[in-house]
Amino acid sequence: MQISPRGRLVAGLLFSVAALSVMIARVAAQPAPLAVNFRDDFSSGKLDSWQFPFAEDWVVKEEGPLHYLHMLRSRDPLVPRRPQQFALVKGVSVGSFTLETRVRREGSSMMIAFNYVDTLHFYYTHLSRDPGAKVDVHNGIFLVDGAPRRRIAGLEAAPALPDTNWHTVRVERDVNSGSIKVFVDGESQPRFSVVDKTFKCGRVGLGSFDETGDYTDVKLSSTDAGCQP
Repeated sequence: MQISPRGRLVAGLLFSVAALSVMIARVAAQPAPLAVNFRDDFSSGKLDSWQFPFAEDWVVKEEGPLHYLHMLRSRDPLVPRRPQQFALVKGVSVGSFTLETRVRREGSSMMIAFNYVDTLHFYYTHLSRDPGAKVDVHNGIFLVDGAPRRRIAGLEAAPALPDTNWHTVRVERDVNSGSIKVFVDGESQPRFSVVDKTFKCGRVGLGSFDETGDYTDVKLSSTDAGCQP
């Protein structure tokens, strides 16, 4: 049976309308990006905005008017070898973001995790007194992707935490370009930088690999929150 030109036109229009409806439904099903501006200077003394693998390992301490998050103890790395001791911002996943915080080490290093999907999938920046050229697993940007963590940036960079004073660290992530930049103490050029698109959404956390230290004045901003890792 032959179909007339008019019939073919009508069928084509119906197919186009159906295809457009499917596209609209798919777009509508995806959560719209949300803006988030998270702040915590720990002056409330509460940790309700944070999620911990071991809540007993974290406390708020004071030094005069200063309040800060203190990590009491480290925990053994997981297998495959990767860090696990992070205080994660509760209930917030972001794609592109800017995170700024003040950090102070007690041992030789501290860390910031981001685009954290689960314990086997995330990025972290290792902030150390040792350059990567001296200690290969220190001072840089690292990737955990179902295997032992591996360095993706910062091998020749100067130490991010050269002493045990407070230092300001800012992480800038753009998931569209893949850019990751880590700035220290307001420097105009990033201490570490890389382009990587392995993970485009996840949580943000503060912690250490196997040492302890402090964080305060946490500021997380994003117009790309509410994404699904």
